[in-house]
Amino acid sequence: MHITNIYPKIIIRSIAVLFILFLSEKNVHAQCNGHESLCDKLYDEVAYLTTHNAYNAEQDDFMAANQTYGITQQLNDGVRALMIDVYDENGVPTVYHGFTFLGTAPLSANLLEIKNFLTENPNEIVTIILECYTTADAIEQALTDADLSDFLYAKNGDWASLQDMIDANQRLVIFTDVDDASPMQNWYHYVWNYAVETHYSVHDTAEMVCDYNRGNAWNDLFIFNHFITNASFGTGLPLEAETANSNPFFINRVLECQAVHDKFPNFITVDFYEKGDALQVVDVLNGVITSTLSVHEETVYCFPNPASNLLTISGIDDIFRYELHDISGKLWQSGSSNGTIQLNELPDNIYFLNVQTNSAQYHFKVVKINH
Repeated sequence: MHITNIYPKIIIRSIAVLFILFLSEKNVHAQCNGHESLCDKLYDEVAYLTTHNAYNAEQDDFMAANQTYGITQQLNDGVRALMIDVYDENGVPTVYHGFTFLGTAPLSANLLEIKNFLTENPNEIVTIILECYTTADAIEQALTDADLSDFLYAKNGDWASLQDMIDANQRLVIFTDVDDASPMQNWYHYVWNYAVETHYSVHDTAEMVCDYNRGNAWNDLFIFNHFITNASFGTGLPLEAETANSNPFFINRVLECQAVHDKFPNFITVDFYEKGDALQVVDVLNGVITSTLSVHEETVYCFPNPASNLLTISGIDDIFRYELHDISGKLWQSGSSNGTIQLNELPDNIYFLNVQTNSAQYHFKVVKINH
C-alpha cells in the first residue's frame, strides 16, 4: 500500500465532486419558466400561455370541452396560467362549466396536479385565475389540503422577478373575480385590481378586436382573451380554435393590440392550446425562440395592423421588395426595405401588401388609419 498516493487521489475526487455540485447548483438557476432570459424579468413583464376553462378537458371526460388535454399535460406542454371555474357543491369546491351533467371534478384534483408539477419543476411559476362561486375561506382550505400554502405568492409593492419568486419558492399566483379576501389572505388577489382584459364572449375571428372589457387600463396585467365559443352554449370549438390560434392571424392580433394600448399582453388565453401556434406567440412576446408546439421554419409578421405611419415586417433577415395595392388593384407604393415601410403619404384605405424575398412571397391585408 502506497500511502503517498492516496491523498492526491482524494484531492482529485473532492475537486471533481465540488465541480459537479457547482454545475448542479448553477443549473438550478439556469432558467425560469423554461428560459434563462426570463429570470430577471418582473412577473408583469412576462407572457404566459393560458388555458381558458383549463379543467374542462376531453382527456378528463368533460363534455363540450374547451381543452383536449388535462391540466398535468397542459403544464408539461408549457401552459403556465390556468383559468378555473369553482362552485360550491354541498360544501365541496367543485369545477365545472355551467352545468354539472357536462362533467365535474373536485377542485382538489386540479390542485394536486398543480402541486405535483410545482414540486417536480422547481424553476416554474404557475398562475390560477378563478371564476369563483365559493368563498375565499373555502379556496384557502382547499389549498391547505393540497399542501400548496407554502407556494403562494402575495404581491407586496412591485411585482417580484421570476428569479426572486423561485428563490423564495413562492411560485403559485392566484387571482379571483370575487373580492372577499380577509387581510390575512393577501395571496388571494382580486383580479380587477391588477388586470384588464379583452372581450371573452367572441363567436368569430371578425369579432376579435382590441377593445378592453373588464378592468382598468392602468392595471399592470393584461389578460389577452383569444378564444371562440359557441354563441348559444359558450362551449369550445376545435376547428375555430385552430384558425384563431394559427399565425399570422394570432401574432398579428397580439402585436396590434399591444401597439394600440401600449400594453404588454401577459395572459395569452386560448382554447385547445395545442392547435396552431399559441406557444410560439408566447415565445415571440417573451423574446425567446424555443417552442415545443407547431413552429414554422420561417414566419413573417406584419404589425401593427391597422397602422398609421409605420408598418413593421419582422421575420425577414435580408432586404426585401414590396408593393402596396388598393382593393381595385391600383399600385400606390413600391420599393425595397430592411424591415419597415413608411405609410405617411397613403390615404386611409385597405391595401394589399406583397412582400418578395429571394426565396418566397408573402401577402398581407393592411388597414391604413390615421390615429
